[in-house]
Amino acid sequence: MKKLVYFLCLALLLVSLAIVIIVSLVISKNESLGDGLEFWQKGIIYQAYPRSLKDANRDGTGDLLGVTSKADYLASLGIGAVWLSPFFQSPMKDFGYDISNYTAVDPIFGTMADFEEMVQELHTRGLRVVLDFVPNHTSDQHEWFQRSQRREDPYTDYYVWADAKETDQAGLPLPPNNWLSVFRGSAWEWSEERGQFYYHQFLASQPDLNFRSDAVRKEMKKVLNFWMDKGVDGFRVDAVKHLFEVQDLSLDEPLTPGHLDPDDYNSLQHTYTSNQPENLDLVREWRALLDGRSEKVMMVEVFADTVEEVMKYYGSEEDPLADFPFNFFLIDNFHGRKDLSGESLMATVSLWLDNLPAGKWPNWVLGNHDNNRVSSRLGTDLIDALNMMALLLPGTPVTYYGEEIGMEDTFISWEDTKDPQGCRWGPEHYQEYSRDPARTPMQWDDTDLAGFTGSNTTWLPVNPNYTKVNVARQTAAATSHLKVYQQLAQLRREETFARGNTTFPVITKDVFSFMRTLEGSDDYLVVINTSEEEIKVDLLKDTTQTLPAEGTVVIRSVSDTSSATQPGCMVPLHALPLVGGEGLVLSLAEEDH
Repeated sequence: MKKLVYFLCLALLLVSLAIVIIVSLVISKNESLGDGLEFWQKGIIYQAYPRSLKDANRDGTGDLLGVTSKADYLASLGIGAVWLSPFFQSPMKDFGYDISNYTAVDPIFGTMADFEEMVQELHTRGLRVVLDFVPNHTSDQHEWFQRSQRREDPYTDYYVWADAKETDQAGLPLPPNNWLSVFRGSAWEWSEERGQFYYHQFLASQPDLNFRSDAVRKEMKKVLNFWMDKGVDGFRVDAVKHLFEVQDLSLDEPLTPGHLDPDDYNSLQHTYTSNQPENLDLVREWRALLDGRSEKVMMVEVFADTVEEVMKYYGSEEDPLADFPFNFFLIDNFHGRKDLSGESLMATVSLWLDNLPAGKWPNWVLGNHDNNRVSSRLGTDLIDALNMMALLLPGTPVTYYGEEIGMEDTFISWEDTKDPQGCRWGPEHYQEYSRDPARTPMQWDDTDLAGFTGSNTTWLPVNPNYTKVNVARQTAAATSHLKVYQQLAQLRREETFARGNTTFPVITKDVFSFMRTLEGSDDYLVVINTSEEEIKVDLLKDTTQTLPAEGTVVIRSVSDTSSATQPGCMVPLHALPLVGGEGLVLSLAEEDH
């Protein structure tokens, strides 16, 4: 009997030891993911628009404590970093992009103590914190500008000032040149107090800083250091292309042929005010500053430019600049479903990968606070498929809040419009330019005002579809966009996606596909039906490389309810069924080759 007990105990010990070894191997495999990679390469970056994420103090506007209250949710998504749009002290003429104090929290969003608590709670959950850095301009309420207007040293040259070119027949001063604001009209505003014009590439209440001043450069480095001392893990740098303009302020920019609206920014070719070579020098200075700290990321916003111009902001392996400039081509090239096909997706993905400087890291952006939501631009049937593409292609995906549940644009009446870009166009045209529809409150549940606030009002209207499109409903559902997103975030942690090769075996009008492969690991094939119709695809016929006869479904779009394509099912690659807008992630185990 004693021998039997002994052998039973020994057997249990061996089984326990085996389990420990297996678990250790799994943990070891997971921990090895992306060894040598930075946090911003391994994880998803999630853009949180604080005004719209969650309202904790019941005033109808989101705040920092609201972000903190959703820390568990953010961690559950499987993301790596939270990027916060501006919450700094501001008169809010451009919703925080007009900063009056770079090192203070605006009372709308809370206090510095709230910020510090938020950073601590996010860090505790393994999430990094990235801030918006808005260096091109300040608010006209900033102390620097007020003192610069009065010609008080050392602030006299903190901004771009110029004498009038001449006066008109009424004796009014005329601007020094024809430069235009992004928000329409002259980029020059007359200051009676100073007796000069000041330059503003955006609103007149957003005067441009003069980065030819060493004092300004030092001030902005102090700002970066202030927030890094608070525990911030990096920055998204706003409007980098606008940082410098030519020194000769008498030069007029050339006209754009065929453009009839003289107040429209696009009526000029911006040869003197955009992407000046000095921009790269300034980014290089900030890169050096961040590199003096441990593992800080710098992402830069460069929009509406050629890929060659954008790629300059990466620098090179020998001369690194930004970790990455945002890849906006998945926004710029796809305004509607008519723009989308397997071939056009391939062209846009290749545009970035083929022009990427040696040793640099890609990124993929489907939407942001300046553009219509991806589900409204391209269709709700593609929500999961496009997340599959963004999260599983090589590089860093950047997710705009609400994309994980498929939030859509909200109709905003002229009376409710807040965005200055929309307001400047008036009630006839505001809908063409307003960014408000993509900035509405996050839809948490089906209670009043989507669980966003305890107030009886919100800063922008909540989308009426919140009763059906919300986090609580998708968390409880057996399948949902949210659960697909979480599964994708988990899957991309595998070595194949961290380090694997990428090929594009089948590209047609209706099909976009890519493979991720890594020796010693399972291969994966992502297939997307870009059409709105159900199709059956023969991948073996159209492929440019050898594929196995079958694959195993790992993740599928929620729109597919067929029993034949349930996760875990084997599917034939010569007759792969896809409903309209569907994406499938298939595992191609080594033994299937």
